Amino acid sequence: MMKPENYLPESVRKMIPPFVLEKIPFLLSGIVATGINFGMYLLLVDRFLPPGPATMVAYSSSVLVNFVLQRYFVFELRRSVQSAFVLSMLVSAGGMLLDWLIVTGLHQFPYLGDQEWIIKGAATGIVFFYNFYAKRRVFEGARPQDATNVEKQDPPTADSKNKTKNYNS
Repeated sequence: MMKPENYLPESVRKMIPPFVLEKIPFLLSGIVATGINFGMYLLLVDRFLPPGPATMVAYSSSVLVNFVLQRYFVFELRRSVQSAFVLSMLVSAGGMLLDWLIVTGLHQFPYLGDQEWIIKGAATGIVFFYNFYAKRRVFEGARPQDATNVEKQDPPTADSKNKTKNYNS
């Protein structure tokens, strides 16, 4: 797994918020997969297929490359490779559906219908965040709760559920 210490000097790491820092390896692997996705999509839509099928073929190709990159460079694998692969493919199928819905949906707008770079860029940006959080869960499992940030609350009682505030008085 590629850790932030391996690719950024400490002075730079201190300036970047942790929630951004953890996405950098994912972003780098995503750039490779996105290059494959965009390249295949633009080639296919230009010469062979309509936008819907072209995005399905391009997305599927990039998913396989992305799994390998994420397995070795992004996430810490905390389950078997086989189950991570199956779950990752399920998450990717959801991402492909989301990508397809965005691409075909944006083609319905007259001003965007022929702007392939804008349409594919919008779809890719949205699917990036979906994929990051879902794939992190697949590879690493549930993240432990930070006890310092979570206040312990007593469960509601039957008496507290029945109390209502009178705002008119």
